[in-house]
Amino acid sequence: MLGLLLSSGSPVKGQCPVAACTPGNAPASSAAFGMGIFRVQLAGLDTTTAGGTDGYGNYVCRSGAVLQRGATYTLNVRTNPYTDETVRAWLDYDDDGQFATNELILASTARQHAGTFTVPAAAVLGQPLRLRIAADYANAPVPGPCSTPQYSQTEDYRIVCSAGAPLRPTPRFAALDTVSCGGPVVFHDQSGNSPTTWRWSFGDGTASTQQHPQHTYAQPGTYSVRLRVCNAVGCDSLTKTGYVLVRADAPRPAPCQPATIAACCGFGITRVRLAGLDHASAAGTAGYEDFSCTYRATLRADYPALLQLTTGPNAHDVRVYLDLNDNGQFDLPTELLYQGAGVQSPVVQLLVPAATGVVYNRPLRLRLWADAAGATASPTACTPLQQGQAEDYAVVLLPNTAAPVAGIGVTYTQFCPSLRTVFSNTTVGGATSYSWTFGDGTSPSTAVVPPPHVYTQPGPYEIRLVARNAYGTDTARYQVVATTCGAYCTAAGAGGSADAAAYFTRVQLANLDNVDTRSPGVGYRDFTARYAELQQSRNFTLRAESPPWSFGGLGPWVVVTAAIDYNQDGAFSANEQLGSVNTYSPYLLPFHVPLSARPGATRLRIQIRASSLPTGNAVYCTPPSWNTSTEDYTVVITAANVAPQAGFRSNLTTSCSGTVQFQDTSSAAPNSWYWTFGDGTSSTQQHPLHTYAQPGTYSVALRVTNQTGAATVARASYITIASLNQAPVPTTCLPITGPNAALYFSPVSTLELGPWIYNNPGLRDGYRDETCAAAPIAWDAGRTVPVTFRQPSQFQNVSSPRLCRLWLDANDDGMLDDSEKILQYTISGYVSVWNTTLTVPTGTIRNRPLRLRMTYFGYDGYSPYDTRACVRNEDYGQSRDFTVVVAGTATAVTGPPVAGKGWSLFPNPVLAHQLTVLTAPGTGQSYLLQLWDASGRLVATLPGTANSHGEASLTLPDLPAGLYLARIAGQAAGQRIEIR
Repeated sequence: MLGLLLSSGSPVKGQCPVAACTPGNAPASSAAFGMGIFRVQLAGLDTTTAGGTDGYGNYVCRSGAVLQRGATYTLNVRTNPYTDETVRAWLDYDDDGQFATNELILASTARQHAGTFTVPAAAVLGQPLRLRIAADYANAPVPGPCSTPQYSQTEDYRIVCSAGAPLRPTPRFAALDTVSCGGPVVFHDQSGNSPTTWRWSFGDGTASTQQHPQHTYAQPGTYSVRLRVCNAVGCDSLTKTGYVLVRADAPRPAPCQPATIAACCGFGITRVRLAGLDHASAAGTAGYEDFSCTYRATLRADYPALLQLTTGPNAHDVRVYLDLNDNGQFDLPTELLYQGAGVQSPVVQLLVPAATGVVYNRPLRLRLWADAAGATASPTACTPLQQGQAEDYAVVLLPNTAAPVAGIGVTYTQFCPSLRTVFSNTTVGGATSYSWTFGDGTSPSTAVVPPPHVYTQPGPYEIRLVARNAYGTDTARYQVVATTCGAYCTAAGAGGSADAAAYFTRVQLANLDNVDTRSPGVGYRDFTARYAELQQSRNFTLRAESPPWSFGGLGPWVVVTAAIDYNQDGAFSANEQLGSVNTYSPYLLPFHVPLSARPGATRLRIQIRASSLPTGNAVYCTPPSWNTSTEDYTVVITAANVAPQAGFRSNLTTSCSGTVQFQDTSSAAPNSWYWTFGDGTSSTQQHPLHTYAQPGTYSVALRVTNQTGAATVARASYITIASLNQAPVPTTCLPITGPNAALYFSPVSTLELGPWIYNNPGLRDGYRDETCAAAPIAWDAGRTVPVTFRQPSQFQNVSSPRLCRLWLDANDDGMLDDSEKILQYTISGYVSVWNTTLTVPTGTIRNRPLRLRMTYFGYDGYSPYDTRACVRNEDYGQSRDFTVVVAGTATAVTGPPVAGKGWSLFPNPVLAHQLTVLTAPGTGQSYLLQLWDASGRLVATLPGTANSHGEASLTLPDLPAGLYLARIAGQAAGQRIEIR
């Protein structure tokens, strides 16, 4: 019979009891308060429900429990954990559909409710009886069995009573508070199965036979408590070891107990977390609560501790006091540690500085005061609260006997043309003196916070802060990297319209959150003064929002793309793309910062465009479009806290001059380098230029280190010196090497320049330096040269456009400028052979090897591509370097090239830090001399003004030895110099 009644299947006759009334549901507007019944536990019944949003819950046909007549049970009900509710529960023992007064089994106002009851002998047996639980907000009318709640709900369950044999009692008990500071401890019997006698042993040699005794302990200590209960069937006992703690110390008595005048609406404190203390409590309806005996936190002077307060859902005025001098008062202003106006659940860093008069190593009274925002003008620690409450806890303050912990905070207010940093001192632990150094040789500072610092030259700089006190010293380190400010391609577009919005309203990344008001009609916005800090080898998510389009249909209508210039070369290559997303706002682009990302400031470009536009490398340079807009930001890359990964490359592996330019490509931000070149020589430069003395094959190794560790890479037989003849100067930039990822467009199989023919040995190779491998090209200045391009037969069915370009380093400065482009030719259609011509520039340096670069790539005719000589599209592009010697009647150049009309410089090589620039006499010309290193970075900008003889003496910064290019800003030509 009972098995049938408790079945979870279809109801049967008599399974679902009836009731004379059905409670109503609270208004839908009350759901926001989160009240209701969330859990019910009784005997074998244990349910979890969604609370007041469920409304009246009639579960009598599916959830129930079996109780025994004469046995004692505890009904547990859990309601909203943040606000008190009034709960009433009835069990219809006589099964008449009514809930009489003598059928009330639980009456409670709290958040966790418990009621103990004994099933009477008159209870109907073997039939389903209705258990009704009604709850409502503590300040609302007390719920009745048939009432409609204002904020909460009513739930019904099924109970069946059985005439079982009497059971031996089950002992259970609890104390209202198990920590005492000298007052009585109140014990409450919760035993089941109807005990008739009780015997308590309190652990101090005393006892009691009351059912619910109070006991005052005479001495401090930890006590175990035992309860033995008996009835006619038998006895049982329960011991709780170390259950009661009696403390000898407590904060001084509170000077006042601020009352709550009219608790309302959830105002007050419901949870306190501080240094291991974690206590949940009732809100303002409980009024003032003193937890200073039971709950305490231990803090250390001069060290911050996080205080987290949970308040009601509205704004509060919050004040935090600590009786630091232990005089029983809260003295202003020193003992007011925090005040916040109009805050909700504030999170506060509490810092108690060591000071005269502070009392250590004993409990001090901590007062938390929280009221409705603006309810009380100029409150004090004793001011009554209108709707909130005050709570007291204890804090034990320990003296500081340790060295400080140094800390540096850095923000940036300028990135170009120099790096401007602003510091904050985050040291904790009571430092008494400070010493700052900035890594650039400038004077140290002993200020607590030094003034902003400017770094004018590129490079990594280590900032150090040494903090001291009487107990010791600690050092903090922080690396900043000043970088060159490259020029980026211009982003165009018109920003869409109000109906077809193609612009952002918010951009978020790490610490960056730009919510500036934008409007349609603007194609580009420069936000590079704002920055996000990203660390190598970490994952981040770029988030952006935009307005909706006014018409529906088959949207979404826009695509969002983004890229970060990780290698700081002024371009956004394919491996620097963060991704593309075609969804409705908001747009999320998760990405991983590679270890190879160069530390320092670089460019983030994010673009939104109509999804109908052609796809492609859209974040390079936007084609003009009415529904496209782009935003640029600065990203500061910081080094990962890992050992470096060593890597390098060279401008060529086969040299016919003996000179090779090496370039470090290591990741994870090394700060020192050690090269061995296989000929018994070494270098500690990052990008050394090395000249071998003899032909042969050489192995090269590089060891790099940073603050975390070191790594080495070695390449056997890496460099071949074919001869020691003259060859083109090492180029200042290298296109991306390696094979193409997906060479869909046709490669060049043969290049013919007059009678000179080059058969491409690596159709899938992205870049090859053929300046030694291929025979030199012999040209005459001013002559017209026929040019022929051929492609393999398997690619003759490709009709998409192909772009061919040739650059000649006519001034022999190692750079390939736009002014040195001698051929630009577009091929289209199903053809395999293309013919054109070029003219050799008449101003070319004669009778010495010069570098000729060919670049070739296919494209779709729409998407923009970066077509500079130093950049190669990784999917569709190829680059080749060759040697050209231009003949002529001019005298052969035997020294370093002098490129740049009307100016020169000496000495070259530069042996000291002084360099003289010579221009035309009597001009008094002012200019900026720029120096570029072998990796193509601008490393110095020096102002100069010529005297009457046309001379200007400039002092070079402390640059590593190596090959550099010098240019006067605004002039295309430059001069190659060597610094030793």
